[in-house]
Amino acid sequence: MPRAGARLLRKSRRADEAALLACSIYVDLNPIRACIAETPETSDFTAAFERIAASRQQMLQQELHAFATRTPPTDDAVFERGSTTARDGWLSPVPDADVPEALGKARRNSPQRRASNRGFLPLTLDEYLELLDGTGVQVRSDKRGAIPTALLPILERLRINAEAWVDTIEQFGRRFRRAVGRVSSMAAFASVQGKCWFQGVSASRMAFG
Repeated sequence: MPRAGARLLRKSRRADEAALLACSIYVDLNPIRACIAETPETSDFTAAFERIAASRQQMLQQELHAFATRTPPTDDAVFERGSTTARDGWLSPVPDADVPEALGKARRNSPQRRASNRGFLPLTLDEYLELLDGTGVQVRSDKRGAIPTALLPILERLRINAEAWVDTIEQFGRRFRRAVGRVSSMAAFASVQGKCWFQGVSASRMAFG
């Protein structure tokens, strides 16, 4: 993970889920923005790279299981994406408790390899990777287009301004410092910290409404 992205993750207070999504996408796209990689699946040393590799490993295990047994694979018989035995088992799962995917076996595994079994977004892993890939295409495009229609529901669910989404990701490290989130969340955090305000209010209002 690039140092700038890791440092921002450590120092910034992610006040709500919209901000956490933006911060996570920003870090996972660092290699693409830096022209080190072309796609998330070739972005070494990112969480997205590990999650994608684990997904491919799962698909291979399922295919091998189906070939060997001549029966459809079951959750108990094949490698489970996000489990502590998976390649990405050291990462916290993406979906939180409100997402059906998070209710599976992965959340019940002992957290021996990871800091927490709690998810951090109201999205499935597939939805997160779909948004990551779609945003990455926009980031590396010389002529930026509109966010694909299929991705709009993901952004709308978290009340994120789709028109400002790509710009928010590209300028994330410049626009936010000690706090990231909706204006109300940033104001509440500033109050707790004994501050009047934090940098990024205008960017927050544009990105998160």
